[in-house]
Amino acid sequence: MMKRTTKNKGLSNPAVLAAASSPAGQKAITDFTGMAKASAETSSKIAVEVVPFLIKIAVAGVIIYYVVNKFTKRFVKLGYNTNLAAANISDGQASAKANAIYEAMYGPGANMELVASQIRGLNYNGWIKVYNAFGQKAGANPFGDDLNLSEWLVDQFSTEDIAQLRFVLPGVF
Repeated sequence: MMKRTTKNKGLSNPAVLAAASSPAGQKAITDFTGMAKASAETSSKIAVEVVPFLIKIAVAGVIIYYVVNKFTKRFVKLGYNTNLAAANISDGQASAKANAIYEAMYGPGANMELVASQIRGLNYNGWIKVYNAFGQKAGANPFGDDLNLSEWLVDQFSTEDIAQLRFVLPGVF
C-alpha cells in the first residue's frame, strides 16, 4: 500500500514565508493589491467611456450608410435628345405602356411578347418617356433594390430575348 501525502495549501516555502512576513514583503503585497484595484477601476472607467463612444460610432455609421445608399440608388430621369425627333407618344400613353411592361414582367415568368408589343414602334424619345414613366419599381425580392426599366429587362430576360428586344427597338438599350 502506498502512503498518501497531503499537501498543505498556503505558503509552504520558508523563504517566501519569511519574505512575506517582513515589513518590505507586506509593503510589496499591499502595493500589488493596490495596483490590482487601481487597474480594475481604470478598466471599468474605460469601459464606461468607450462603450457609449462605440455605440455613437455605430449609429453614425448606420445613418451615413443609409444616406449614401439612398443618394446613390435614387432614380435619375433620362433627358430627351433634342437632335432627334420628338417623342411619338404622349405622357399618358408612356405611363400606360410602362405599367403594362411592369405587369408583364412582375411575378413568375416574364411575358416577352407583351413587352415587345409595348415598345414596338417607339422612337428614341418615346422610349425615354416610357423609361421615365416606369421609374424605379420594386421587384419580387423584398430585400432587393428597386430597378429601373433597363435593369428589369436585363433581370427578367435572357440574352437572346434582350437581343430580340434590341431588334424591335434598335439603338436604345
